[in-house]
Amino acid sequence: MNKFFDYLMGDMTDGAIRELLDYICRFTAVFSGDVPVEGRMGNYRFCASDLDSGHVRIHWVEIGRQRIAVDAVV
Repeated sequence: MNKFFDYLMGDMTDGAIRELLDYICRFTAVFSGDVPVEGRMGNYRFCASDLDSGHVRIHWVEIGRQRIAVDAVV
């Protein structure tokens, strides 16, 4: 999870990162499986997949037009 915060700290506030992380976890639990899904929360886009262990792998986050490769498990 620290990797996720480290990659996004320069572009987002802590509160926005936590809100996005919560949304991604809920979104992937509903729509994902082994297949990565793309989603959107406001101006942020993301690609993530739900892992069997109850964790979520976040592949990338897009802020505006900047795509940030994250590849973090939270």
